[in-house]
Amino acid sequence: MVTLRTYSNQVEAAMAKSLLDSHDIFCRLADENVNLYGGGPLAMPIRLLVAEDQAQEAVRILETRGPELPSDFDPGTPTETQTRKEDTTEQVLSELRRLRYENQWMIIVGIIVLVIVMYLAFEIPRRTNPWSRVQEAVRRYDYERALSLARKIVSEHPDDYYGHEYLGYIYYHMGNLDQAEREYSRAYELSLPHGLEAKLNAVRNRRDHQSHIQSTETPLPLPTSAPSP
Repeated sequence: MVTLRTYSNQVEAAMAKSLLDSHDIFCRLADENVNLYGGGPLAMPIRLLVAEDQAQEAVRILETRGPELPSDFDPGTPTETQTRKEDTTEQVLSELRRLRYENQWMIIVGIIVLVIVMYLAFEIPRRTNPWSRVQEAVRRYDYERALSLARKIVSEHPDDYYGHEYLGYIYYHMGNLDQAEREYSRAYELSLPHGLEAKLNAVRNRRDHQSHIQSTETPLPLPTSAPSP
């Protein structure tokens, strides 16, 4: 690259470079920060470097007069220019910090709302469904409490097949197969939901199986006396 021009004012050098950039002339500034660190503008001017094959075109562009600057235009000193840059940078950083702060609060509020929605989605059905406490007792294998709660609900809704089916389920796990069969039979009479007949047959098969085991395990009586030789 070749030195096309030199400038003692950083603003003028920057304007010249900007003009060439707008015309796709490859260029750069050299020694532009020397004045900011104690250098003298006359001893070390700012150099405008351009590609050698574009030097003539760059000279033509720079020599073409542009619009005149107003008489009260003040480019400012290099120190003032640097100060304005720093102020602009600080404003941008301040705005970014503010946006990050707001985004953090939005995320926190969103998480809180999500937790509340999930809590209500699980808690409201549990409190409004009368069978929720029965199901909770069954999950803890507290069949006595589950039976007490279920019988109270069934007494209030005797024609609800679901109540009798649930009672059959509880009796089945308590080992009371006769009562389980009665409850499943009653549920079967009230409705014919899918799978209920299979549950009823499972209760009957288990009861028959237990009865068969008990009959085969009954020991035979010993002979009262040995036969004569």
